[in-house]
Amino acid sequence: MTARRQRGVAIITALVVVAAATVAVSAMVWRQSISVRKVENQAALGEARWLARSSIEWARLILLQDARTSTVDHLGEIWALPLAETRVTDDLATSQADASLAADATPTPFADNDAAFVSGRMRDAQARLNLNGLANGEQIDQQRVDTLKRLLEVLNLKKELADDIASRMGDVPKPASYDALLDEMRAAGTIDGESAERLRPFVVVLPVPTPVNLNTASAEVLAACFTDLPLDAARALVRSREQAWFNQVSDAAARLPGTSGQTAGGNVSVNTGFFEVEGRVRVGRADLGVLALIEREQSGATRVRSLVEQ
Repeated sequence: MTARRQRGVAIITALVVVAAATVAVSAMVWRQSISVRKVENQAALGEARWLARSSIEWARLILLQDARTSTVDHLGEIWALPLAETRVTDDLATSQADASLAADATPTPFADNDAAFVSGRMRDAQARLNLNGLANGEQIDQQRVDTLKRLLEVLNLKKELADDIASRMGDVPKPASYDALLDEMRAAGTIDGESAERLRPFVVVLPVPTPVNLNTASAEVLAACFTDLPLDAARALVRSREQAWFNQVSDAAARLPGTSGQTAGGNVSVNTGFFEVEGRVRVGRADLGVLALIEREQSGATRVRSLVEQ
C-alpha cells in the first residue's frame, strides 16, 4: 500500500511538473509571438511611411509638370484625377517556378508577403474661400469680409459671423487652421457645432492670403465671389465650366448674362498656388493616412508646407 501511494504521488507530481512546464513554455511562446508581431508591425509602419512620403514627392512632380504645360488650373487636369487603391508591390511567389524567377528579381524593402496599396487624391486648396486675408492686424479687408458675408447668406448662416471671424483672423498670432479658429469661437460661444460644420467645406485657412480659383470653386463659393450672382446662376456657371474652363477671369463674367459680373478685385483667379494631398497607404497590418499641403510657386517649384499623419 505504501509503495502504491508513493507511485501515485510521483505520478501526480510528474503531471503537475509537466503542466507547469507547459504553461511556462506557452507563456514564453506567447510573449515571443507578441514581440515578433510588434517588430512586424513597426516594420510595416515604417514601410508605409516611406511609401507615403514617396507619394507626396510624386504629387510634387505632377504639379511641377503641370506648371510647365499650363498656366491655368482646372478640374480636367491630371492632378485632379483621384488615384484608386493601387497595388504597388507583389507577394513573394509560392510556387517553385515563381520562386526561381523571384530569386533573380531586384529585392524590395518590403516584408515578405506584405503587399502594399496606395490611394489618394489632390484637391485645389484655393477652391475655397481663404480666411487668411480678412484682416491684417486691426486693418480689415472689407471686400473679403463682404465676400464671406455673401457666402454665409448663401449657406443660410448669420452674416454677423463674418465680422467675428475677421476680428479673430486679425489677432497676433492668428489662427493657423480652421479648427484652431473654431476652438476660439466655440470657447467664446459665437458659433455652434452645426454652423461650423456647415461652413467647413467652403472655407480654408492658408499660410498667406490667396484668391479663389474660379475653375475649381463650388457654386456656393462662386455665388459669394460675385457681387450679384444668384446660387442657381452659379450652378449653371459650374455646368458651363465643365464644358470649357476659364482661361482668364473675364471669361467667367462673360458667361453671366443679367448680372454685373463684378467680383472683389484681386480676390479671384484661374490658377492655384496651394494644393491639398490626401493619401492612404496599407502595408500588411499597417494602415496610414497622410494629409499634406503643397505650395507651388509661379516658377513651378514646390514645397511641402505641412504634413500630418492620420
